[in-house]
This record gives sequence, C-alpha cells and structure tokens, in this order.
Amino acid sequence: MSEHLSVAELAAQIGADPKQVREWMRTQGWRHPAEAGQPWALTGEQVAILTARFSKSPAGSISMEGSVAPAPTGLDDGAGEDETPLAQLTVGELLDTYTNVLAELRARHLVRTNNAPIGDLAEFCAAMVYDGLLAPNSEKSYDLAAADGRKVQVKVRLVRPGMASGAVFSPIRSFDFDLCAFLVIDNEAGQVVAAREWTPEDIREHGSFKQHTNGTVVTVSQLRSSRAHGTDRTADFNTAWQALLRQTR
Repeated sequence: MSEHLSVAELAAQIGADPKQVREWMRTQGWRHPAEAGQPWALTGEQVAILTARFSKSPAGSISMEGSVAPAPTGLDDGAGEDETPLAQLTVGELLDTYTNVLAELRARHLVRTNNAPIGDLAEFCAAMVYDGLLAPNSEKSYDLAAADGRKVQVKVRLVRPGMASGAVFSPIRSFDFDLCAFLVIDNEAGQVVAAREWTPEDIREHGSFKQHTNGTVVTVSQLRSSRAHGTDRTADFNTAWQALLRQTR
C-alpha cells in the first residue's frame, strides 16, 4: 500500500532521485516522525504531493488508496505572500544582517548572547550532509534522522577572536542517538572550521560530566586539537554550509 512507502521506495517507483526528494522535503519543513531510526512511512497525501512533483510518468504510476489530491501550486515557494526586502537575500546575507543587529543590541547592553539562530542552521546543514530529515521540535534526544536511519544529535559553537579557549558546547543529557556531529563555525569567516562525528561512547569517554548542569560537555578545543577524536567531517560540513549560505527563498 502506498501509505507505507519509504522515500527510497517511492523514488524508485516514480523514477526520481531520492536525494533530491529528501532535499525538497527539507525545504518544505517536513519533519521526520518521532519514531526516527525507521524509514519514513509516507502518508497518502505525501505520496500524492511527491508523485505530482517528481514523477517522470505523465499519468503517474502510484496507486494511492484513500489519498488526497496534491497540494495547490505554490506550496513550496510561498507564492502570494507579501514579500519584504529580506526575501531577496541569501541565507548568508540574512545571517550577516542578523549578526550585525545582534552586535548593535549587544553594544547597547540589551542582549548578551550571539548564537541564535545558529543552532537551527547547523541542524539544517547536518541534514544536508546526512541526506536526512529534521526531527520534530518536541524530540529532545536527537535532531535529525539520516537517510540510513541513524539518529543524529547536532552541537554547534560560534568562535570569534578573543573567545576563551575553554568554550564548551551545550550539555548532552541524553544519549539516545547514534552519533553526535560537533560543528565549530568561524563567525567572521562564515566557515565551518571543525566538524567531527562522535559516538555516545566517545562522548562518555572524552567528555566531562558537570553536576551543576547534569550533563556531559565537550570543549571546542577538543574538536580543534591535532589529536582530536572521532571522524573528521570538516570538509563535508563546510561545503554544505557554503551551499546553505547561498540559498535564497
């Protein structure tokens, strides 16, 4: 039955590239069901929408029991919405604007932090690297499900001149994931300067448990050391980050 198709199965039936299908799903904000770690079981409505968009057969060849008609044209591009000047900017230009606004607010002593929305962007970047789909916002143990079903946690820190060498990533309090991707992003250069995959075992062994936060933390210096543990994915993440920064609406 069509409602039990995975993305890969549907793509094979309609002659589409599953990577392109998942990429489009990410841009629409489609999130992986909470029971990630299993292939996405598409609903009849999702099958209809994806078939209409990606099928190479004019008539479509998927039987959709109880499915609904595809969503109206314009679902994916925000057509009809009132556009502001910001709508014409790339993600990188938006991030630069946001950074400058934060800097001014900080100079006025109105805000103290620098990070938002870097966390969400890092998760989207990781979804690109792992060809995955983001988990629901309610999911606390992991941030996305990779195409191969692995559950991925994402941690990110911005670095800038003068930052303390002991800077840490946010605490890890749950280990219900298959790997954690740690990203270090140079705020001024706009580049991923370090990215490594650690398993839960790596984190338990090399991280430090902090009683006051009830979590395990990893330092930025552990990721940037010449003897850093884990799998180096810096090049992959920086390539995806640059592509993300070039995106427009």
